[in-house]
Amino acid sequence: MRSLQFKVTALATVITALLIALAGSLMLVAQRDQITAQTADSSRRHYMCSIVVCVPLHTRTPVPTPVSPVHYASTEIRPKLSLWPLSDPAGTPYQVAGEGPDPVAETARSIAAQAQDELNRATLTLLSVLASVTALVSITVLATTVRVLRPVEVMRAELAEINEHNLTRRVPVPSADNEIARLGATLNETLDRVHRGVEDTRRFVADASHELRSPLAALRAELEIALSHPHMADWPTVVKAALEDAERLQELTTDLLLLARLDADALDKQDTVDLSAVVAREVSRRAMVTLEADEHVLVPGRPAQLSRLLGNLLDNAERHAGTAVVVRLRGGTTATLEVIDDGPGIPEADRERVFDRFTRLDEARTRAAGGAGLGLAIARRIATRHQGTLEATDAEGFRGIRFVATIPTGIPQQRKAAVLAQQRVGDEVWQFLNGSIVPAHGHVPEPRPAPAPELDWDLIFGEHQPVST
Repeated sequence: MRSLQFKVTALATVITALLIALAGSLMLVAQRDQITAQTADSSRRHYMCSIVVCVPLHTRTPVPTPVSPVHYASTEIRPKLSLWPLSDPAGTPYQVAGEGPDPVAETARSIAAQAQDELNRATLTLLSVLASVTALVSITVLATTVRVLRPVEVMRAELAEINEHNLTRRVPVPSADNEIARLGATLNETLDRVHRGVEDTRRFVADASHELRSPLAALRAELEIALSHPHMADWPTVVKAALEDAERLQELTTDLLLLARLDADALDKQDTVDLSAVVAREVSRRAMVTLEADEHVLVPGRPAQLSRLLGNLLDNAERHAGTAVVVRLRGGTTATLEVIDDGPGIPEADRERVFDRFTRLDEARTRAAGGAGLGLAIARRIATRHQGTLEATDAEGFRGIRFVATIPTGIPQQRKAAVLAQQRVGDEVWQFLNGSIVPAHGHVPEPRPAPAPELDWDLIFGEHQPVST
């Protein structure tokens, strides 16, 4: 009963039946009136009446010249016909109209019965035709809906077989250019996105496990060796190496938490950020960086995230630069931020791959040469969250590489200070407990990297300072 085919067929049948019933009723009423009029015309008789007698008039029979004053009259039979096709013709009522003499009763009943019988046959014929038309419409609609919805049922059956273990299967798309074909194409595009997302998540989990396992294994090996020979161990060196591994784990987990937050949350709370000030503040901490920037380039977003974007690009540039790193900021309808270094550059075939998570080129595989391969992935994700882009291109005037980030400069509507303050209360508060950064409230705040001693606390915590224990 819940089938769409049944519902469409039933609806079409009911609508057709109602329309046909209305048309049939009008036709039957017109047929009844026509038969009544024809019966009255055929039964009409004309008379020439005197005071004594009425003589019927016939066109072919001569009438003698009357010898006394006469008048002319007529008589006709009007049957009262019923539209019910099973009415008994013999019992059909009738009415005698006119000023002439009444006809013989048997003759009048016979005429009325003939009229009713004629109407009964016409009614049954019309009902048969209307029922046939209704049935034909129902069958046609049912066959059409079955044919039209067959590809949908095939898609449903195929989609029901797809699960997390066989995401490569796709639903068949009809060759016709219609809504169902577009539905199938959209379903396949959605399955493609889901497949890519699942594969990215699997690779991400595998790579994250590998990256976390390496420093953990090194830390455990160092501690086990030291504990197996406690009198021979150089404990300050052991503690220093363990601390370096712990810091590496902390940086990696912070980056992973930031990526998870960037993927999950929407950038719904935005401020008007002076990108020129953010860039100047970040560049001021770098020794070999040259800045060429326009003043007061305003963009909507979050200053901490934009600072993290530039910081990751500068970390990558300083890691590979030979002698110089140049940062350029240009305003306009779109803010353009460029980070250029004179390092060995990136092959054109790898310029898109470097933005994948845990991607490190061959020359950056060692621990000293690079991090976990999350910096550029985080930078691009931040640019995307700010409705911008991040690309790697040739460096003009350099033999290295140029990273170009573009961010729209549309400024969001100003919100009341009280509303902003209410939204930001507790959102940036952190506590340092047992050497780890943990949130000081119920929800998970935006992760931040461990600050260096000279790092500006306002950029990380906003208007709040870290709570000491």
